[in-house]
Amino acid sequence: MSQNHTGEPSHPQYNHPPVDQIPSLEEVVQAEEQFLGRKLEDFELEEIKRRIAFMKEHQGHESQHAEMVLIMFGALIVSQVLISIWKKYHPGSYNIATLLGLWIVPMLLAMNAGNTRFEIVWIIFSLVNGYIVKRALESPMRSMTPRLVYSWYSRVYDVCYLLVIVGYGITLVAFFHLPVVFGTSNKTEGDVFVTGILMMFYGLYFGTLGRDFVDRLSDRMAQAMGYYAKQGFPKKHLRENTCAICGETTRDSSEELQKLVCGHTYHLGCIKGWLIVGKKDMCPYCKENVDLAQFKGNPWDTTQQFYLALLDALRYLLVWNPVVFLIIHVVFGVLHLK
Repeated sequence: MSQNHTGEPSHPQYNHPPVDQIPSLEEVVQAEEQFLGRKLEDFELEEIKRRIAFMKEHQGHESQHAEMVLIMFGALIVSQVLISIWKKYHPGSYNIATLLGLWIVPMLLAMNAGNTRFEIVWIIFSLVNGYIVKRALESPMRSMTPRLVYSWYSRVYDVCYLLVIVGYGITLVAFFHLPVVFGTSNKTEGDVFVTGILMMFYGLYFGTLGRDFVDRLSDRMAQAMGYYAKQGFPKKHLRENTCAICGETTRDSSEELQKLVCGHTYHLGCIKGWLIVGKKDMCPYCKENVDLAQFKGNPWDTTQQFYLALLDALRYLLVWNPVVFLIIHVVFGVLHLK
């Protein structure tokens, strides 16, 4: 076994051997067991086999690898520019394509990979979400529909937010090797880490998907109610003591009310759904800006707004990166690059 400059044994190096000196499986296993001082577990043997097979498959492809790196970086830069231009000049079609891509592309990838668990969760979410979307697109729309829609997506955010927090905690537990401290195997620790990553992915994915759906539905519902218009004046005049979101009266209401600085009064659940869940920052009737700080009544509201901002920031990674890399993969196949 080789030693480093401190005199301590160094780990055998098989990651980048000369192209004509790829070690055999027996050599790698012997060196690893000698270094670790124990027999390798089955999953470690499988990993070594995959690594050696990968090295043999790509033996002598160094020039191709450099070409592949250039193509990949070029495609990422060009795609980012094109997507930015598309978003700037055609935001409507961009938002629809993003929503459809976010909904469909991960499912197609899961079907290709045989990920049954994701397929089941996706189907359940799509069925319930489809009913909610159907209710939001009804004409005429029922007065209780906005509350139903905002309540559903608020629950989705709550569940997804908890998944991200718990998943992050589980990942930290595995990162600091706490399972091994309590006597578990390396494989168990790896499973714990993967579980944390999966929980964070589910929380971020379905949270972002729900966020995009409600963003589209908020405008649709408000316009259908008649007290909101993207441009110009609303179709209806807002009478005193009327909630412009659900159209119901606020007089003698048993629900908690919220009066904005512009003077318009809403049911608290309606206006929080419009502002926080529907990610708007203005009164739906007069379009005067609203200070969202007044809705941060507790730490949960504050952290939830941070979480929703994180979902917006990760949209490109969750939607367009898989599409771009799929195109790159097709290009590699056409050019016979490995």
